[in-house]
Amino acid sequence: MAPEANVCVVQDKLSRHARQKHTQAHRWGDNVLPSLIHPFMRFQREWNTGAWVDSIEPCMCSQHHHILKIVCVHMEYLEDIDLVVCSRRPAAIQLVSQGLFPCSPLALTLAVSMDMLEFVSDLFVNMAPNEWAWAATLTKYLKAHGHEFATGDSLHR
Repeated sequence: MAPEANVCVVQDKLSRHARQKHTQAHRWGDNVLPSLIHPFMRFQREWNTGAWVDSIEPCMCSQHHHILKIVCVHMEYLEDIDLVVCSRRPAAIQLVSQGLFPCSPLALTLAVSMDMLEFVSDLFVNMAPNEWAWAATLTKYLKAHGHEFATGDSLHR
């Protein structure tokens, strides 16, 4: 007969940052990523057939629109864009349709080109995992080329 095991359950109190990270992960998984599947597949199809056009049609709905200022990181340059969004045309879907991927599900201020993401995913397959080193290197590289983020640790988080 096996001895009785004592199990001690300790309530795990997460820090505010950990709770935010957990909530954001669920938002990405439950809302944002599923909504981006069709726009991404359309972008890939149009890009591969040469039918892709880099333009956004203006939204004519009667809902409230606001402008988001977004920094876009491409392979060779940074680009600042103003994106007009409403509930019918969320920023994430518009960005994916343009070949960019949003870096945040809400309060979006940064996007990365699909080319850059493909390069980085290939890079990570072939190196020891160290996301902090990549973020620090990219931040230093962009700063050396005259581009700086409003907060120093934008890519690290």
